[in-house]
Amino acid sequence: MNICNKPSNKTAPEKSVWTAPAQASGPSPELQGQRSRRNGWSWPPHPLQIVAWLLYLFFAVIGFGVLVPLLPHHWVPAGYACMGAIFAGHLVVHLTAVSIDPADANVRDKSYAGPLPIFNRSQHAHVIEDLHCNLCDVDVSARSKHCSACNKCVCGFDHHCKWLNNCVGERNYWLFLHSVASALLGVLLLVLVATYVFVEFFVNPMRLRTNRHFEVLKNHTDVWFMFLPAAPVKTQAPAILALAALLILLGLLSTALLGHLLCFHIYLRYRALHADLRSCAPRAPWPGQACRSECQVSATWACATSHLPLKKRKRRMYKVPTSGTSDREPPLPRLPGPRTSGCHSSSSSDSADASPVHTSGPAAAYHSASAESMDEIPVAQTRLGSAALAAGVVRD
Repeated sequence: MNICNKPSNKTAPEKSVWTAPAQASGPSPELQGQRSRRNGWSWPPHPLQIVAWLLYLFFAVIGFGVLVPLLPHHWVPAGYACMGAIFAGHLVVHLTAVSIDPADANVRDKSYAGPLPIFNRSQHAHVIEDLHCNLCDVDVSARSKHCSACNKCVCGFDHHCKWLNNCVGERNYWLFLHSVASALLGVLLLVLVATYVFVEFFVNPMRLRTNRHFEVLKNHTDVWFMFLPAAPVKTQAPAILALAALLILLGLLSTALLGHLLCFHIYLRYRALHADLRSCAPRAPWPGQACRSECQVSATWACATSHLPLKKRKRRMYKVPTSGTSDREPPLPRLPGPRTSGCHSSSSSDSADASPVHTSGPAAAYHSASAESMDEIPVAQTRLGSAALAAGVVRD
């Protein structure tokens, strides 16, 4: 048996060759019974979906029926209010996320009553080609993917959630996140209450017997009540401890799973947002990309003459060359370093030698497309200008 084969998906099996009896009889009963799933209520339910509902019922019954009534009298209203709001909010967003059909708009407009289409890999290389799904037989958006579990194209497909028994896409993604966050918050609060009851049972159990029903049992400290105050049921102390311990264990396990899931999706959203910002933000220019301007020529001139003696440097800075003179000095040596495409061309020294360069002037007189040159050039020119003023201007 080859264990490296791709696991079978929920689509119909591939079949490239059909015999004449098979073509005459039409699709097999197995293919006729397979349908696309509309939402999380479509049959059959997933086992993890059933586990999620059982956990919700267990936490709600034990929390509201056993643990919260055992809190001190002045804490009971706050416990009912906070936990009731969190559990009710989670129930609303969870049911909404399960009931929404996340399919693509064109898929939702199409009837779900038809049998499962057969994907033939000999005719199509991919399920979706040129924004057309070969299984759903409709045009879909660029963000749609075909879910093999639900057998339909989902717009903005993120994943297929087995706990919801539904796909998580563009239409119910934020509902899914709110469901996870509310479930995590409710479980944390319930674990906190259960831990308090469990510890206080050994430290001072009388603080847990503040309800009026315990007044008739002052001499029977081993008898406790559950489902106060609506339907009090007598029970023994070990039952309270066992329920609190079991709730703490399941609550910590649920907290670990929900916390990991929520942090993972927050990390994915952060990565996506960071990628969007990087793609939209203007990139900083590379060295040598900016166009040459008047101030950049001046900066190149200042760097090129930095190795010359001060007197010769001042002569070159202030000399106005004239055409036809025999004492024209040779061009400046080329700066060492890598050759760039935008700023060190072959005519850089000639253009700088052919035009006078002034050492003083307002910063606004220099126009440049590079922000670095505006910060660095006035400093270099000021130093050259101050040196020239201190030594006196040399004129030919």
